[in-house]
Amino acid sequence: MNEIATRLGVSASTVSRALRHPELVREETRVEIIKAATMAGYQTPPALAARPRTGCIGMLVPDLENPFFTTLARAAMNEGRRHGYSLIIADSNEDPLGESEIAALTGKRVDGLILVSSRLRDDDLQKTAQDMPLLLVNRELADVPSLLIDNEPGMGQAVEHLAALGHQSVAYVEGPPTSWSNRQRRQSFEAVTRANGIEGLLLGPYPPRFDGGVQAADVAVARGVSAIIAYNDVMAFGIMSRLSGRGIAVPGEMSVLGFDDVPSASIWSPPLTTVSASTTSIGKSAVSNLVRLIDGKAVYPEDHLRLPSHLVVRGSTATRS
Repeated sequence: MNEIATRLGVSASTVSRALRHPELVREETRVEIIKAATMAGYQTPPALAARPRTGCIGMLVPDLENPFFTTLARAAMNEGRRHGYSLIIADSNEDPLGESEIAALTGKRVDGLILVSSRLRDDDLQKTAQDMPLLLVNRELADVPSLLIDNEPGMGQAVEHLAALGHQSVAYVEGPPTSWSNRQRRQSFEAVTRANGIEGLLLGPYPPRFDGGVQAADVAVARGVSAIIAYNDVMAFGIMSRLSGRGIAVPGEMSVLGFDDVPSASIWSPPLTTVSASTTSIGKSAVSNLVRLIDGKAVYPEDHLRLPSHLVVRGSTATRS
């Protein structure tokens, strides 16, 4: 499949669909793939009954209460409309089992699917990619196209920012252990704190919600750190709320930093220092590239596009007191 994909300039998942579910692949592309497979000695299965296009694409996110995902979904919806597609959005509520069931159900009603920050196992994702055009956001898997936020530069800037402010003991509050983004951020945090000679403490994992941040705040204070980096902005809001309730000033006594740069980050009190990526661009790019997959076309080189992250400094970080 990889050889045929390379020769024809399509993804390996498109080749798989053409051989397993030919009704899901554009006729021109399907004919070329079947021809190449036949020449290679591959015995194609009987053609399945053609399924008409639905004019819909699906997007599955872990938590629509998190403004990062609602912002991304809104951008995807607008881009889908530009391509003549309606967007069906579903929320798995951070439940891998629920995500699997919703993905299977949604897949029967759409022409392609976008899984955002998926918690599914690799083999489940591979199977889904064989059954329909699939694009991943913030999850990397061989032979499945994905859009990834490159967390390393943003985390590096965050730790260096805190080091420049005199912080020598910094905690990273972890999100879900099954989250690809959390693993990337944790690994970057550990590497950059070591490189800067800073004590880096890992706390958690905690639920990636406001309440998770509230829980983490007390532990961070007990561990004696002077700065906290949260897995996402919503957890950072929970941390700041708990610190305020305890009479601990932010940023006077504790600096707090988040990830994602959600719209409310700039109007929180104090405004949140955070690591940003272009959420709107991610949503638009996810849809435009999924449409290419639906049409049997290859997407970007090597099927994985990394979008840079960067630090946005606001009022929740200051010189160590």
